Amino acid sequence: MGLKNKIRLGFLSLALLLFFSGIISYFELSRLSHSTHSMLGASFRNMELSKTMLDAVQDQNTALLQMIVSGSRNSDSMLIVGRQKFDSSMREANVLIRDLQGFDSIYAANVAYNRIVDAYLSDSLHKNSVGWYVNIYETSYADLTTSIKNFMVSSQRIMDVKAQRLEDNAYRATMPGFIALLIGILIVVVFFYFINLYYISPVLKITDALKNYLNSKIPFKVNVEGRDEMFRLKESIEKLIDQQKSKRNE
Repeated sequence: MGLKNKIRLGFLSLALLLFFSGIISYFELSRLSHSTHSMLGASFRNMELSKTMLDAVQDQNTALLQMIVSGSRNSDSMLIVGRQKFDSSMREANVLIRDLQGFDSIYAANVAYNRIVDAYLSDSLHKNSVGWYVNIYETSYADLTTSIKNFMVSSQRIMDVKAQRLEDNAYRATMPGFIALLIGILIVVVFFYFINLYYISPVLKITDALKNYLNSKIPFKVNVEGRDEMFRLKESIEKLIDQQKSKRNE
C-alpha cells in the first residue's frame, strides 16, 4: 500500500469513528430529551389533576358547610359543580395517565364520600347536621383528601425513580463520545507512529545518508521499511549513485 493511501486510510478511519460516535450520541441524546419531556409532562399533568381534584373536594366541602350553617339548600349548585369537576378530573386521569397507581384508593374513597353526602342530602332535614359533619362526614372527607395527597406523593416517588433512570441514560449517552475521544486519541498516536515510521524517519535517514555521501563519500546505505514511495525513492537514489560511479569508472 502506498504512502498516500496509508495516510488517507488513517484519516478515513478517524473520520468514520467520529461520525458513527456522533450519530450514536445524537440518537441517545434525542431519546434522553424525549424521555425528559415525557417525564416532566406526566409529572405536570399528575400535579394539575391532583390539584384540581383537591379543589373540587374543597368546593364540595365549602358547599356542605354553607348548607349546614344556613340550614338551606342554596349551595346545591356549588356542590354539583364541585362533583362534576372531580369526576371530569378522574376521567381525564384515566385517559392521560399511564401509571394509575393510587387511583384505585381515590376512586374508592370518592365513592364512599359521595354515598355519605348523598345520604345526607336525601334526608338533611331530619339529621343533626353538625354531628353528622363531625362524626361521619369528616372521616370520609379526610380519607378522600388523604388518598389524593398519597397519589401526589406516589407520583413524586415515581418521578424520582424516572429521574434516576434519566441520569443513568445521560451517562450512557455521553459514553459513546467519551469512548470515541479515547479511541480517537489512540488512533492519532498510532497514526503518528506509522507516519513517523513510514515517512518522517525514512526521509531523515535518506537525507542524512545522502548528505554523508556527498560530503564525506560515505556509502549510501539506508534501510527503509516497506515497499512504498520512500522505498522507491531510496532505490532511485541508489541507482543514481551507481550510475555516477559507472560514469567515473569509464
